[in-house]
Amino acid sequence: MWRKIVSWAVLFFLFVPLVQSGSQLIQARLLGLGGSIWPNYAMIRNVCVADPSAATETKAEVSDEDMAALEGLGLGEDTSSKEAAKNSGPSSTQLELAQLATTLTWAQLTYCGVERRLSWLTISAIDYIPMTMVVLLLVAGTVSTTRRYHIALRNPENSKEEKITEISQIVANTIVLVSSAFMYPLQKGVEAQIQVLWIAGLALLSGLNFYNLKNPVFKPGEGKQNTKFSNALLCMPLYCWMAIVCGLYFFVFEHHPAGLAIYLQKLTAHATLYIQIGLYVWTGILLRDTSLGRRFFDLLKPWNLPSELLAVIIVVVAALPTAYSGASGIVVLALGATVFKELRRAGATQERALAATAMSGSLGVVLPPCLLVVIVASLNLDVTTDELFYWGWRVFAVSSTFFLIVSWFTRTESWKIRPQSGALGQTYQAFKSFGIYLFISIVIVLAIVLGLGTHFDEHTAPYILPIAMLALLSIDYKISKKEKLKNGEAPVEEVHLSHTSYDAGSHLGALLLLMGLSACMGGVFERSEVINLFPTHLGSPFSAMLILTFALVIIGMLMDPYGAVILVSVTLYPIAKINGIHPLNFWMTALVSFELGYLTPPVALNHLLTKHVVREQLVEDPSLESKGFFARHEHIIIPIIVLSLTLLITAFGPILYSHYSS
Repeated sequence: MWRKIVSWAVLFFLFVPLVQSGSQLIQARLLGLGGSIWPNYAMIRNVCVADPSAATETKAEVSDEDMAALEGLGLGEDTSSKEAAKNSGPSSTQLELAQLATTLTWAQLTYCGVERRLSWLTISAIDYIPMTMVVLLLVAGTVSTTRRYHIALRNPENSKEEKITEISQIVANTIVLVSSAFMYPLQKGVEAQIQVLWIAGLALLSGLNFYNLKNPVFKPGEGKQNTKFSNALLCMPLYCWMAIVCGLYFFVFEHHPAGLAIYLQKLTAHATLYIQIGLYVWTGILLRDTSLGRRFFDLLKPWNLPSELLAVIIVVVAALPTAYSGASGIVVLALGATVFKELRRAGATQERALAATAMSGSLGVVLPPCLLVVIVASLNLDVTTDELFYWGWRVFAVSSTFFLIVSWFTRTESWKIRPQSGALGQTYQAFKSFGIYLFISIVIVLAIVLGLGTHFDEHTAPYILPIAMLALLSIDYKISKKEKLKNGEAPVEEVHLSHTSYDAGSHLGALLLLMGLSACMGGVFERSEVINLFPTHLGSPFSAMLILTFALVIIGMLMDPYGAVILVSVTLYPIAKINGIHPLNFWMTALVSFELGYLTPPVALNHLLTKHVVREQLVEDPSLESKGFFARHEHIIIPIIVLSLTLLITAFGPILYSHYSS
């Protein structure tokens, strides 16, 4: 019963932004169509807004928001003589409105009424987007807590480690709860209601942790024993470490208990962004439950590609969804399970599959229309998205080439391609099946885009893709069921939405709690003025870039990308400008440095996310103990080598070129 309740709650709060966004797009489309059907639709709308029985002056009134929307479409009335009209009696426009009110048709009244109600729904929903984000985070957090899915450096392996994990969450939740309680008297309206949600939600999470303590997974004596205390501490979720550090700073050093809640509240300023992250994760789960991934690999299967070469192809192809989702961690959560499973099915070792899965989202953050790049350009007027994307393609080419070269030199098998007999025909047959899905996906997206008169970009993709995937999931079930029956196999089980939302909530709660506390850690860095320890003048651009690159990698190891960009914009970027580093050079370096940080221990967030989504598919390989250091840690070393080489070229290539060319 509990699982069904939280599953449908997660699903509901994922559908709310879809409805809100859809209403906004439909209302904008209706405005444009209204102007096309009735050239005087602006006046018709004014009559619909006002009460027909009211005075003439009232009929001519329209809200500022509606007037701005109409003027944006070229349908607004000329208000240059509004003041003069007030002093000279009813204007010709007002008299025309009064006449029009008596001649409106049923179609015009109905059309205008629908469009106005959608406008009201859109405006009302905008005010509750922050609250929707907080509720989604807390509801998803209950799923993560119940399933013990929070992100940590290692998973508990005995009762002692499990107790430390649960107790640390109780401490962290209590710290944030107390801070929110101190914050509550300082807030009014919706902000105060959000603080109440934080308090109630965190109390619920703590209650679930107590329940987990009473109903442990490991009984005393089960699992691996003789655990060192230091290893047990690694089982504490990362968000707990951040909450404890922030709590110590704000409670003990600053004596400002509400400080942590203030920075946590800043999440609501970017509520739409975090909701979009949730939609991307849900889209990835829906994609996982279709056979699309298997059908794509079926295209390549007849050619017997070496598994290491296949890993390179997958990482390069995965750059496209990364470009739309805007963060590598989201792609790992959304597609990681599919990538890992298919690589293992193709014969890749577990270490190489883990490396490719962790890197699957690392190469596309510099490609259009990546939201992270758009945020960089919006925060810094010295660079534009066109410039960043222009050089982003070149950085992507460099990183892809390095991954190919490193994979070649670290290969454990021959890269000679040995296609099966009739491989071309088999690929064609596989493409016929895959092409149906591709065609259906394109048709669905085009229907939504053309029907609503919008574009498929980083702003609309989070809302369009879930709808397309829901339709594709239904079609995939029918096609797969027909294929199974034709081949005499057992029919596939239908995927239920409650199941997909439950899995999405598991990953989403862990990720959003981590991102929220990461923003608080950014507040600690900002208020403690640690960045001021950096000297303003660092010598030459080369030495300045060396120091700044090191700092950027450290930040990437500790913070989510969106919080890191905001922090770096006000701290390290001014130092780079003073030391003569070109803005484009700095920000491309920053993006690559962040990705290297996400793949570098001791935190290595993308590796943690990878093991988080494939934890049920991992198997212990005793043979690794007898192998060398590289073989045992291949999944970590290869991504570090690739991103480090890319970073060296990105950071110091332009500086050296400018020096020697001048």
